Amino acid sequence: MSDQFVPTDPRGKKVLIVDDDEGILSLVELLVRTASFQVLTAMRGEDAIKKLEEKPDVIVLDLIMPGCGGLGVLQHLNAIQGPKPPVIIITAYASKDPDVAKAIKDPNVFQCQAKPLNHELLLGALHLCTKTQPLRRP
Repeated sequence: MSDQFVPTDPRGKKVLIVDDDEGILSLVELLVRTASFQVLTAMRGEDAIKKLEEKPDVIVLDLIMPGCGGLGVLQHLNAIQGPKPPVIIITAYASKDPDVAKAIKDPNVFQCQAKPLNHELLLGALHLCTKTQPLRRP
C-alpha cells in the first residue's frame, strides 16, 4: 500500500470567506463556488467567529475590517482546542500595515495575498490547503 497523497474532489470542502467589502466578498464567493467548493461568508470578524462552528476547511480572511478585524479572528481561532483550518490572508495593505507582519507569523496562516487578488493564485492556495485538485469540465 502506498503512502502517496492523492488529491480529492473539492466538493464537500468548506471555505469561509471574510471581507467587509461586499464587492470583493461577492467576487471571491463566485470564484470559489465556480471551483466547486462549498462557501460560507461573513462581512465582519464577529460573524466569522460564529461561522467557525460550521468547521470550515480553510478560511480566506481580510485583515482590516471594522470591529473585530482579521487579527481578532486569528486570536479566537488560536484559542480553539484541536485542529484548526489554514488561513489565507487577503489584504490591500500587504506592505504598509504592521498587522500583516503579525498575521504572517501566526501558525495557522498558510499564505498572505495582496489585493487585487490573482484568481489563479487564490484557487491554487485553496487546493493546496484542502488537498484537492480542480475538477475537469466536460
